Amino acid sequence: MSVTGDDVAKALGHMDEDGEFITEVQQEKEEMSKFDEIIEVVLEHEGGYVNDPKDPGGETNFGIAKRSNPDVDIKNLTKAEASLIYKTKYWDKNKVESLPEELWHIYFDCCVNMGKSRAVKILQQAANGKGANIDVDGGLGPNTLKAISNVELERVRAYRVKYYADLVTRKPDLEKFYFGWYRRALEV
Repeated sequence: MSVTGDDVAKALGHMDEDGEFITEVQQEKEEMSKFDEIIEVVLEHEGGYVNDPKDPGGETNFGIAKRSNPDVDIKNLTKAEASLIYKTKYWDKNKVESLPEELWHIYFDCCVNMGKSRAVKILQQAANGKGANIDVDGGLGPNTLKAISNVELERVRAYRVKYYADLVTRKPDLEKFYFGWYRRALEV
């Protein structure tokens, strides 16, 4: 994946769609976008370069995995490049803004940490826990969007923690990651 300086500048809100740079004064006047706020927290949770053979993600940098991005130089990936990948492959592609705004952060973070299908299944389980009756199939269609329209953030958070606990029970080798996942789930 070849990323230009203009691509990074646009993704980070430093250049408008016409290719004009936004000055620092203009930037300060504009409200920070919700994506900008959320990506900072996600990048903090994801950390820097890691190549732990026991980590299901494999080689990663800022949470961007080589397995999912084989054309990216993971070891030399910059924060700006990672943000651009997150914006296009995780935020836009997973239709974060189609959800109630209260759930944007947790849904996006789940998509990053466990993939879209699992993230949607957690939303669906939370909706069913509140009385909805939808299939837990990982598809973000109109039934799911309607069912999650009044699901509380805390409920989604609880089902996310449950997922991690169940995962560690099934795969004890992952227990070394559990406390970090648990803390992350509570912080988002």
